[in-house]
Amino acid sequence: MSVSGNLAMALLRAIKPGRGSFADYEACRKRADQENSSFRFSMPRSSKADFLHAPGTERPCLIIRPRHLQSHSKAVLYLYGGVTNSWRTQRGMAVKYALDTGLETWYPVYPACTEVPLQETVAYLTDIYERMLEHFEADQIAISGVSMGGYHALEIISCINHEKLNIPLPGLVIAHSPGGTPDNEADWEEMRKYAQKDPLFSEADLRMTEKLIPQGESAPSWLLTPACFDFSKAPETYIFYGEEMLAGNAVTYRRAFAKAGNEQKLHLEIEKNMMHGYSCLPVFPESRKAYRKTLELIRRM
Repeated sequence: MSVSGNLAMALLRAIKPGRGSFADYEACRKRADQENSSFRFSMPRSSKADFLHAPGTERPCLIIRPRHLQSHSKAVLYLYGGVTNSWRTQRGMAVKYALDTGLETWYPVYPACTEVPLQETVAYLTDIYERMLEHFEADQIAISGVSMGGYHALEIISCINHEKLNIPLPGLVIAHSPGGTPDNEADWEEMRKYAQKDPLFSEADLRMTEKLIPQGESAPSWLLTPACFDFSKAPETYIFYGEEMLAGNAVTYRRAFAKAGNEQKLHLEIEKNMMHGYSCLPVFPESRKAYRKTLELIRRM
């Protein structure tokens, strides 16, 4: 473990910057509604990439095309994190991902899970992926997401399988610190084990997030609970966790892949003394190593 990583985690654990931010439901609900409703799309600028609108989408979807494409036949669907519309705040990460992979990257504005039922969010993202199939072969598309975006990346696979959609699965899935709701008390206990060391999130935060998601009718378990996801014929799937509460979901993702008879396709890493989303933020030696690995996985696809 690096000295810089240890120092950063020690500082975060001392100040606990994320804990308590989900303590008040009414305040959280108001903040989520404000963030979702106040979003305005804006086209970025860069001398290193061209930016286009994906045609015909219900909401804006940015296509980031590096000036020096490494391949015209490969592409990335990149999904941002957060439970509100965080498209603009994480846009720079998407542009960096496109430039570092050297591939065309689709970065959609999707309805946040605090805005519409979870089924609607996943259906919209699945539609964006299907639109990409008009331009790229399925095995040449990688879906990558961070936090809630990583969760949605995995949900797309479950959705295609469960709904028996006539859509080929992508060639690769990379999920950075994906979320998920535990299936039973033993799974909650696994999450609590990691929560003790997590400076950003707690069990109370996750339970509050569940309340903020407008379910209408209860969200189906095959979209809400990783243990119930359908990973039949899933592609090579890489999941990266730091030493964080959500790493408690590792056992449930493993269980779901095993249930599908597809455990050999899951590659799951938990990096000690790293924080939520570390693998897509190349700051520390550990995070740079994981980030470079994801780039190489996409290039080899």
